[in-house]
This record gives sequence, C-alpha cells and structure tokens, in this order.
Amino acid sequence: MKSKKSLYVTIISVAIFCILAVIVGLLIFYFVSPDIKEVPENLKIEVIDNEYYLVTEANSNYDYQFIIEQQIEGEYVQVSKVLDENNLTNLSKNTEISLNAGNNFRFKAAYVGENGRNGNFSDYVTWIVVITLDEPILKFENNVLSWNSVLNASSYSIKLISPNGEVEDIDNIQATSYDFSEFAHGDYKVYVTANGNEFFLSSTSLIFSFTVE
Repeated sequence: MKSKKSLYVTIISVAIFCILAVIVGLLIFYFVSPDIKEVPENLKIEVIDNEYYLVTEANSNYDYQFIIEQQIEGEYVQVSKVLDENNLTNLSKNTEISLNAGNNFRFKAAYVGENGRNGNFSDYVTWIVVITLDEPILKFENNVLSWNSVLNASSYSIKLISPNGEVEDIDNIQATSYDFSEFAHGDYKVYVTANGNEFFLSSTSLIFSFTVE
C-alpha cells in the first residue's frame, strides 16, 4: 500500500511540476520577451483597385496593429482597431468606419510580437477623405453635345478645339448639354470636365470628336 501511495504522490508531484513549468514558461515568454524597438514609418493612404488602404513600412518579424480615429464634433475618437499579419489594411471594406467625402481621420500603427504585445506606436497621420468625381460620358445629336449628370459635380466646363485648331474654354455650365447650332460647320474636338467643390476632385472626359453640320 505504501508503494502505491508513494507512486500516486510522485505522479501528482510531477504533474504539478509540469503545470507550474508551463505557467512559468508562458510568463517568461510574455514578460521577458525582448521589447520591440522598431516603430513603423511611412504610414500613408494608398488607392489600390479603387479602394483605400492604410499602409505602413513592412517588417517580416512582426504583425501590425492599426488604430483608426475619426474626428467627431471637433475631437478624435477611436472607431476601429485592426490586428493584421500584413502591413496594410483595407479601409474601404472596414464596416466600422464611413469614408464619406470630408470625413477627417487620423491613424497610428505599431508592430506586434509573437507574444501579442505591441511595440511603440508611430506618430499620427491625418487624412481627409477626398473623392474623385466620375468622368462625364459624352454624346452628340442634332448639333447638341450632352453628357450624363455627374453626382456631386458643382458645374461643368468645356475645352473646345475648333476646326482651325483654336482652343476655347467654356466655363461654369450648369446644364448637362451645350448647343453648337450657332457654331461654324466643321469638325470639333472637346473635353468636358465635371468640376468638384470642397472634398471632391474634378474629372475630365476622354477626348470626343463631333461634326457641326
């Protein structure tokens, strides 16, 4: 009986020792792992396939922690926290933020080690959402040049190249068409620009040719 009891005590002691060893190992891994001295640099916004990405400097030794804050009533409020294996995160697909024109954001990033701890965060980078307007699509019928209404365009401008090569600018057009019936007969070329106001970038159509008869 004594030998069995001694065996049980030995087994239990070994088990407790193993458990304690695992706990100590985890504590050492978490608390004694070297600090991350590197800080991500060159934090910026890039447009890839018409989607906005927050991108920072790549470092194959770490994962990445992104903090996204939005200015609300004059103060920046954290709206999203993203842990990613890659050095970029897709803002366009982030359902926690709204990329409406004029929205003001700031971002920071940190490297993340194997123990899940962050290094120091980068300096903040601020960004205001500015959206490029769609390009006007032109057509010409019965001596009238027309185009589609571009969402958020404040006005339209025409750059006209006449048959003799002279260039004329026709600005501040509020309609989506222009009548060329009074122009001299001949072959013309035009660009139409949809003008954007604050937080919207203008866009220009492809060159378009037509004949005034």
